[in-house]
Amino acid sequence: MKILYSRLLEAINSKPKIDNLCNDLTMIGIEVDGIESLQGDKVIDFDLTPNRGDCFSVKGLARDYCAFKNKKFVSSQSFSFKGKNEFKKNIKLSASDACSAYSAVSISNLKYKKKFPQNIKKSLKASGIQSIHPLVDIINFVMLEKGQPMHVFDQDKINGNIEVRFAKPKETLEILGEKKLKLTSDCLVIADEKEPIAFAGISGGINHSVTKTTKNFIIESAFFAPTAIKGKARRYGFQTDASQRFERGVDFELHEEALREVIVLTKDIFDADVSEIKTKKNKYFPRKKAISISLNDIKQKLGVSISENFLISTLKRLEIKLLKKTKSIFVFEVPSHRFDLSIKEDLIEEIARMIGYDNLSQIKSDPVSQNYEISKYDLLNAIKVFMKNKGFFEVINYSFLEEKVLENLNISENSISLKNPLNNSLSTLRTSLLPSLAANLEFNLNRGQNYLKLFEIGKTFSKKNPRESLNLAALLYDNEKMKNWNSNQDLDFYHLKGIIEDLAVEFRLSDLSWKKTTNDLLHPYASADIFQKSKKIGSVGSLNPKYLKKIDLAKPFYYFELKIDSLHRKNLEKLTSSSIFPTSQRDFSFEVDKKISYEQIENCIKTSSKSYLQSLRIFDVYSGKNIDQEKKSIAIRITWGSNKKTLSEDEITQETSLIISGLERKLKAILR
Repeated sequence: MKILYSRLLEAINSKPKIDNLCNDLTMIGIEVDGIESLQGDKVIDFDLTPNRGDCFSVKGLARDYCAFKNKKFVSSQSFSFKGKNEFKKNIKLSASDACSAYSAVSISNLKYKKKFPQNIKKSLKASGIQSIHPLVDIINFVMLEKGQPMHVFDQDKINGNIEVRFAKPKETLEILGEKKLKLTSDCLVIADEKEPIAFAGISGGINHSVTKTTKNFIIESAFFAPTAIKGKARRYGFQTDASQRFERGVDFELHEEALREVIVLTKDIFDADVSEIKTKKNKYFPRKKAISISLNDIKQKLGVSISENFLISTLKRLEIKLLKKTKSIFVFEVPSHRFDLSIKEDLIEEIARMIGYDNLSQIKSDPVSQNYEISKYDLLNAIKVFMKNKGFFEVINYSFLEEKVLENLNISENSISLKNPLNNSLSTLRTSLLPSLAANLEFNLNRGQNYLKLFEIGKTFSKKNPRESLNLAALLYDNEKMKNWNSNQDLDFYHLKGIIEDLAVEFRLSDLSWKKTTNDLLHPYASADIFQKSKKIGSVGSLNPKYLKKIDLAKPFYYFELKIDSLHRKNLEKLTSSSIFPTSQRDFSFEVDKKISYEQIENCIKTSSKSYLQSLRIFDVYSGKNIDQEKKSIAIRITWGSNKKTLSEDEITQETSLIISGLERKLKAILR
């Protein structure tokens, strides 16, 4: 939003240097984006945050500045007038909660009685608003001054009465700028008895707009609920000064006052016939909110003690009035222009702004004992370091994407659509990190990168039992068969599985198991679901070939995704000294059914062994000649040991017998 420096000086009734003015406004959260020169004046470009709709005007900026500088803010005078005749059209508020107040006035027989003020034209030019028609220029000027958007219609083009309603099926509206919109049922419109004449709170219709030949005018000024306006203009690919303000919230007590100011300005410049203002309100018209707060609340949040008088006087400068006070609780009334204030923390932030963030005292916290278990934040950083040490590059993506991307991968069933997306390609919350990583892969492949190891830690969302999850996902793509000069290792499913196993060791993830996947995204014969105890925590494998074409990839990649919030970590173990006694090892080769997994064999050995088992690992798998077609041979090295003694041959033999008999009994294994 761009405002003339001279207009701000008039509004604050003071003459600070422009640098000092901008610095003070920045200190209270109103950021200055730039300063330009215009006709011997300066134009200040403000970058306002979405919650500060009240500052989208000269009045709003001046009010906040005066509050910060503890100066009396003098608002412009209240305007009053008496119309010559009655406003003849009826007003109907069919969309009751979306528009709870609508005011209108008719004006005709405009005749200049003095030259159109240059200060109005200069203000509009500074703000980048094109001069169209004198009445339109006046309402735009008042919008810049007060913050209330209004609209001017050609009265002779309106058929019958005025209605505020939602669009009907298949209705269209050609707006100013000659853009034709196909309206949906959630689009709020101003309509006559024939068709929509304006996109409420956003833009007027071109068929009912004023021209140089217009003789009879209607000016509307209304209160539209922010929820009814939010995101609608962006949906159609444009934005207006009106939509910017109504989306953030316009003072609900301002619409009649602003309309009266327009009329007074008009009558000052023109001889004109002006009707009475006609206003229609309903039960949904907002009421001022009340917020309770105590001095102790402020001390707990800001770390400073303030007096009762300081609290009341500081908030009074912001037009936040004290309603009542009990022993320790203060109840304040929120002014109609502050849509962003709803809880006590909002009032605490206002007090901090008025004190000045840099002026808040710094308090040293009492020392606390060291907790050796790392926090979640530290855990995530540690996981990132682990993945980088494994050669992966971190990527960061938006949590939302185009719904079609999820549909292509058949994972859109539980997706959540955004009501107010940034654009159509970012309209849906992702249910998996896979589409984002696949897009990163495609982007890099198009730039000649054929070897990629990527990972992301990010959130996914589900409509089923509505929840969000923090996930770790990694992608491995090797189209160049990249190998170290001294290694022939293939970067495949087993390589990625090994990384997950190393991750489990590094972060104390016990009781992991691997089962045939139920994840349709992955190849049925090169994938697995990962369980911790009986709870599924993720999946790993190669992308199912049937989805490759849908995401514009020619060759598959390997991928895993883990739910970080579902990971259960073992307690920290105490350090123990290594045994001074030697260990004993034996190698075994068992013939088992091909359907039996190594995990089953491992569990069987652990449950069959007595108490001296230290480790076991597989070192060979064979199937083929001299082995039944339905069988395979698995070679395993088992290590036993004790911290108290050297195991005797009889003890080792007993352990061996228990393991062999357990495998024979439970898995029908045959010792080779």
